[in-house]
Amino acid sequence: MDFTRRTTPAPALDVPKVTGDFDFLVGRWDMANRRRRPALGEPCEWYEVASEMQVTTFFDGAISFDEGWFPTEGFRGATFRLFNPSAQTWSIYWINSLRGQLETPVIGAFGNDGLGIFEGPDVWEGRPIDVRFTWTPGTDKAAWQQDFSEDGGTTWVTNWYMEHTRIG
Repeated sequence: MDFTRRTTPAPALDVPKVTGDFDFLVGRWDMANRRRRPALGEPCEWYEVASEMQVTTFFDGAISFDEGWFPTEGFRGATFRLFNPSAQTWSIYWINSLRGQLETPVIGAFGNDGLGIFEGPDVWEGRPIDVRFTWTPGTDKAAWQQDFSEDGGTTWVTNWYMEHTRIG
């Protein structure tokens, strides 16, 4: 069986596109990252990380995938996004090359205001937390933010912010 990438487009289906929610992200991006250390608690410091990512979509927009390069952090990251047409929601999975597994997904959708809000339970350094991703779409600039909550979503602490600038 050959699992290599197709050299020709898939045949067109006579059905409407499933979603275009993450079409804005297709392409190559330079990312200016601000990360909080430690991720929770005080005192903290913010530090800058430069990175790039390449984004593609599949299945008429129902799958979005990116690979990011974080050379100063010593890892690569990938995000696998899967759209559920019945629920009209996305499940977003993070993959860190150092761990080699799909992390617990955050689930959500883009609202009428254009923002994408995706939330889910997780564990940080042995502590149960809630995680929220916020996507702000744009053509040549876009933003992503990650927040953690230790109190069931009453308060949130931002621990990672990325500003994306299109480079291809």
